[in-house]
Amino acid sequence: MQFGASTWLWTSPFTSDQVELLQKIADMGYDFVEIPVEDPDHINADKLLPVLKDLGLKAVVCTAVVGDRDLSTDDPGIRRRAMGYFEDCLQLAEGLESGVLVGPMNAPVAKARLGTEALRQAEWERSAAALGELSERAGKHGIRLGLEPLNRFETDMICTVEDAQRMLASVGSPHLGIALDSFHMNIEETNFCEAVKLAGDQLVHVQVSDSHRGVPGDGNSDWAGLREGLRAVGYDGMLSIESFSPDASSLADAVCIWRRFAPNQDEFARRGLAFLRHWWSQV
Repeated sequence: MQFGASTWLWTSPFTSDQVELLQKIADMGYDFVEIPVEDPDHINADKLLPVLKDLGLKAVVCTAVVGDRDLSTDDPGIRRRAMGYFEDCLQLAEGLESGVLVGPMNAPVAKARLGTEALRQAEWERSAAALGELSERAGKHGIRLGLEPLNRFETDMICTVEDAQRMLASVGSPHLGIALDSFHMNIEETNFCEAVKLAGDQLVHVQVSDSHRGVPGDGNSDWAGLREGLRAVGYDGMLSIESFSPDASSLADAVCIWRRFAPNQDEFARRGLAFLRHWWSQV
């Protein structure tokens, strides 16, 4: 298993100039950095890749699906702009040698809920069609997409592994898989182990924090069940800590981070990594 940390743990937005943060992540002993793309213009892959290689860090690229980055809307102009954003993310993922691009790409976080089944079905079909096109583009870049289920307070479309698999079936592309986040799983899945087993070989990436989005090991998440499920499906790829800093104002409101989970974010990252390495080493 390779362990990583999202730059969201410290900052928002991340830019290519934040080399000191990458140095810090490497010095802490992480294997990779998860890079959220809030604005593609902030990240220059040609500039960043040599820095990552020098530090011995791999990269995973994560989408920031907010606002009008909406593939499910009935507005074709918004869908085109959203597709342009995702294409930029694919180019960054290829340029940073990330084998995956992950996030809730089907619809933005905290999108408006729809009142009728007919409206929701139309939204689903638009999203599936767009994800089909995006998956085809991903394949040309040598990237596999990881579709992330979110909890019910952030979406009404894809909340569970079962929901994600229905979308994968609607799309029908080998370039589309599932990315799991233990924070959302703690709300929506009744059994961590069985949820991971259900994802099986469709699982392309894993993000973790604890049940309260805090330091791994400090909450009530089913860590034993998560480990059992990951081992059962043979997943030993990349697992990253994704949480947020209350000082990162552009994200704190969206994810409702009002209080600190550690005296500082560096301690959050150090304690989290120590827990994860011990957790994964247990028989």
